[in-house]
Amino acid sequence: MSYFKPTSGTRSHRHRRKHAEDRPVAGVWAQFRYDLKDVQERYVKRTSLAHKRFVLLLIAVGAALRVVVALQPITADEALAAMVFGTQPLATVVSDYSLPLNQVLHTILAKWSTSLLGMGLWQLRLPALIAGVLALPMFYLLVRSLFNRYIALMALAMAAGFPGLVQLSALANGFSITWCALLGALLLGRHLVRENNVLSAVLMGLCLALGMWAEPAMIFPALMVLLWVLFSVLSKYERSLNQRLTMLGIGAGVFVVVKLLLYLPVVMAHGVDQLFHHVTEGELSWKVFSTQYPDRVLALWMWIVDPTYAWVAYLGFAGLVHAAYTSAKYRTLLFALVLGAVPLSLMLADAGEPRQWAYALFIFHIGSSIALFYLLKFVQDRVIKRFGKRSRTGWAALLLVLGFGLPGLKEVMERGGRMPEAASAVDVITHAFQTGDRLCTSHHWEHALRFELLCHGVELADISGTVDPGRMLFVVVEQPRPAEMDLVLQRCDQRPEDYELPAVVKDWPRMEIFAARKR
Repeated sequence: MSYFKPTSGTRSHRHRRKHAEDRPVAGVWAQFRYDLKDVQERYVKRTSLAHKRFVLLLIAVGAALRVVVALQPITADEALAAMVFGTQPLATVVSDYSLPLNQVLHTILAKWSTSLLGMGLWQLRLPALIAGVLALPMFYLLVRSLFNRYIALMALAMAAGFPGLVQLSALANGFSITWCALLGALLLGRHLVRENNVLSAVLMGLCLALGMWAEPAMIFPALMVLLWVLFSVLSKYERSLNQRLTMLGIGAGVFVVVKLLLYLPVVMAHGVDQLFHHVTEGELSWKVFSTQYPDRVLALWMWIVDPTYAWVAYLGFAGLVHAAYTSAKYRTLLFALVLGAVPLSLMLADAGEPRQWAYALFIFHIGSSIALFYLLKFVQDRVIKRFGKRSRTGWAALLLVLGFGLPGLKEVMERGGRMPEAASAVDVITHAFQTGDRLCTSHHWEHALRFELLCHGVELADISGTVDPGRMLFVVVEQPRPAEMDLVLQRCDQRPEDYELPAVVKDWPRMEIFAARKR
């Protein structure tokens, strides 16, 4: 008996026949709504109350881990993106790609969040946090639709607690939004393969386009989805193959057209090349790629392994190989993942950053869950025969979410170039400031301090500029750099000889605050 099909072939056949008889004859929207309702009724009917509660528990644990990390200090990239792009008008946001940190859809959502709820760190991270949590139930539904609820439960536990996914879900960036777009497109792609519904094709293309608007690197998972649908259609259908390929073509066409429309302002302002080879990333030739890709691969490996353990990664890889050998469905998914990433990466001569490939973790978690499902079945059959399917899956899922989530939490909270001194410095400065005083900062700390000042309701422009005689100039210096003081003053168009001997207000290992009175 295969564990990747319904346990009763007769019941499955009966349901498909009843589904075909009851399904509306005309109207793609009516058919789509009927299919959604049908899936909901079947899942609710076939899922025990204990299983539902356990799914909610895993999602809650995943959400809690993400919230804990989201409460940590701001990072340099977040501060730079928020101040350079998040404070600009909407028309500028959709067209300015002077830095790849402008992940347009995320910038728009973060801008709305801070406008509605006020400027603050959690408001800035809220869109990514919501998307990171929303990806969990979507992932569960995808795995359950492809395999079964036991594999889906363990895959959900891995995704909920895996440190890399927790980290990116708790930072103000567009990657968690791309995950939602990917999972939504996979769910719609599965419906397209099964039902040949044009609405599914259109929505799938729309999901992929929106995901790429959040992060251009979404092109890799987008290709994976389109290839997976293609392979699934080719392997399952003969009579209706042309019709289903046409539906796939419609979905791909929607993706391309909507993507071009969304990025048209950027292309007109900066050209299409910067979306894939941004000028700030330096030369991306095959010569450079051939020398750098081993370091990029190592960086990806360390990003995955550091918060956990190397032996966990090795076991996960072994499970992935076993799952690919065991399940044709998983082989198709894995094959699409590889073909959607490797050729284009070679063509662009760019191995990318580790977080760019975080979406692949969802596919890897599926493989590990399939292998673990078979391992637990073997234990039940040969070792502990009373070890029931529900209990073994529940304990495994609980150990997975805690085993991944808790050990790597500290490592994740320290990642990403966090700048806790910025908030502390603004507290010190705002308490010491008096009317007429001014602030001068080094370039390294400027954006983080600007963000924290905005959170306190203070514009940097209001406390910078000309210093009147007798007033204080507060200078934030990056440490340890002996000559930094004079450089910072020059940056603010100030002369050191115009001030009395500066006094240290506060000293941290990476930052020092001075106060000097103008003569």
